[in-house]
Amino acid sequence: MLDNKGFDEWSGDYDQSIERSSQGYPFEGYYNVLSYVHNLVEINKEVKILDLGIGTGLLTAELYKKGGEIYGIDFSNKMIELAKKKIPDGKFYCCDFKHGLPEELEKEKFDYIVSSYAFHHINDEEKINFIGELIGKLNKHGKIIIADISFETRDKMKECIENTGHLWDYDEYYMVAEDIKPKINKPNLSIKYNQVSCCAGVIEINLI
Repeated sequence: MLDNKGFDEWSGDYDQSIERSSQGYPFEGYYNVLSYVHNLVEINKEVKILDLGIGTGLLTAELYKKGGEIYGIDFSNKMIELAKKKIPDGKFYCCDFKHGLPEELEKEKFDYIVSSYAFHHINDEEKINFIGELIGKLNKHGKIIIADISFETRDKMKECIENTGHLWDYDEYYMVAEDIKPKINKPNLSIKYNQVSCCAGVIEINLI
């Protein structure tokens, strides 16, 4: 698993490497996944969006173009530098969300909290605790959208492991919807999961 220095080094070639790796695990259907997230975000007013693990801004640059107010967190300074070029009016914070949100966002609330291909850096217990924290950062009827390498069931993940063979990364913590959903479900939430590609999906958590 890469640390912040590893992502600093990858940053200059990140967008191009995604395009070159668009078939098979781990980035099969990458742009379809981003498009799926875009379609879940309604920008018909001033909408505040927090992007966790914003990287080079591939996900939220399109939402910024539509008028979204973007806040971005990443632990790689180099990634943030590239995201700023796509989202010049964004607000950026260099930190590792594994340790929670930065103090500067303590009083902020958001209409959408989104993340793409970043949550696999934290284990399931950390995911559940962090999602609980994020729910408290939503405005009324707000939404958390997490897109990542993930699977509907353990059996589907095992199938992908078998098909991937030695390329499978055992150092990362991929979401399994049947495990995660029951642990974060509460009466004030609506939770959906959609498998977008053979190895990636989107979990949608709505505050109702």
